[in-house]
Amino acid sequence: MDDIHVSTFGVEKLLRGLKTSKAVGPDNIHPWVLKELATDIAPTISHIFQQSITDGSLPRDWRTANICPIYKKNDVSSPCNYRPVSLTSICCKLLEHIISSNIMEHFQNNNILSANQHAFRKYHSCETQLVSVINEWASSLDQRKQVDVFILDFEKAFDTVPHELLKSKLYTMGVSHQVLCWVDAFLSDREQSVVVNGSRSNPSKVTSGVPQGSVLGPILFLAYINDIGNAVSSGVRLFADDCVCYRVIDDVSDGHQLQEDINILGNGLKIGA
Repeated sequence: MDDIHVSTFGVEKLLRGLKTSKAVGPDNIHPWVLKELATDIAPTISHIFQQSITDGSLPRDWRTANICPIYKKNDVSSPCNYRPVSLTSICCKLLEHIISSNIMEHFQNNNILSANQHAFRKYHSCETQLVSVINEWASSLDQRKQVDVFILDFEKAFDTVPHELLKSKLYTMGVSHQVLCWVDAFLSDREQSVVVNGSRSNPSKVTSGVPQGSVLGPILFLAYINDIGNAVSSGVRLFADDCVCYRVIDDVSDGHQLQEDINILGNGLKIGA
């Protein structure tokens, strides 16, 4: 993977494409301001971005998140029934877009990502995942074969990714030293505070996981979970942290093997550790 060189033209294009309805991050820089001043500030922003990549460092505001709890279901008084939405710096998201685009280009050019992963990828979606598994299952059923299917959803998968293992996997995938250093800085010394009705909690350290609400987080998660299917012999299809495991059952041994594979996958994201 080649080193990244930030262009003023590219940064200006990103600034002009900002949606002004997006919420501000901890740095309180509104997207409307960035968009309206795109031409004037693009040279300075591009210089800051390039310096951040070259030095492998980020401002503290770029490593801070405001957590807004969104109610999901059941008891409104239980914190477990709220989904945490992370609001981060918009400027940092623009730089993340540059980083993630280069990483994904490297992955695609070298065919690194598993063909079984259908999330956060160009020409892939939940529809392509559904079509692929339905086609396989239908072919087996046409041959009057039994297909057993098991569906898993890894609990708090994004929040429990160990940073050192993630960086090790990125290294084996050929990500450049420059980008690895930047990702290390991006994941290190992060803090988050919960904001409710204008009140803010004391900041807490984030010691694991990929930042949700960020642009780069999903790409890092794909890299981390990429080899999960290598440990099992049954069929596996993934959409981010949602996983379907299936197997044609010809005899009792196939049932035992499927159960063994489910147990392996059930251990969570420790595969490859």
